[in-house]
Amino acid sequence: MRAPDLDARAAAAVDGASSVPAVLAATCRALIDVLGAQACAISRLVGELLVQIEEVVQPGRSLIIGQGYVLSDYPMTREVLDSRELKPVSVFDADADPAEAELLRELGYEALLMAPLVVGEQTWGLVELYDSGERRFSDDDVELAARIIDRAGARLAELGA
Repeated sequence: MRAPDLDARAAAAVDGASSVPAVLAATCRALIDVLGAQACAISRLVGELLVQIEEVVQPGRSLIIGQGYVLSDYPMTREVLDSRELKPVSVFDADADPAEAELLRELGYEALLMAPLVVGEQTWGLVELYDSGERRFSDDDVELAARIIDRAGARLAELGA
């Protein structure tokens, strides 16, 4: 059970961010704090390319800021962006997308929660939350992440992103 004050602090941090970079950083930190994950990245959707523009990771690690991913190489990511539905992935799932599972292993993680970042009526980007071990993001995790990411999208819209 998560502490309500932690959820409230996460929401306040996102709501109080005064610039686009601050909203992105606050969103990553809030997701890690509330869900207990190890890393978070946010990528901007540019046509058929996702370019990573924010990350919060453990010291000494990186998810590679500026890295670009072509959507056609990652059909599950495309599905998340098109459907606007969050999707948990584990390398231990029998039906895991091979491209996603391979990338997870390369980055040193086993679990991923992908979520569209919607600003106004547009799918603006992708949020990815990472963890290690045999963790699988639960339905409760998905619901909580959706609330935080929705707040981030609303705040980005207020800032004119």
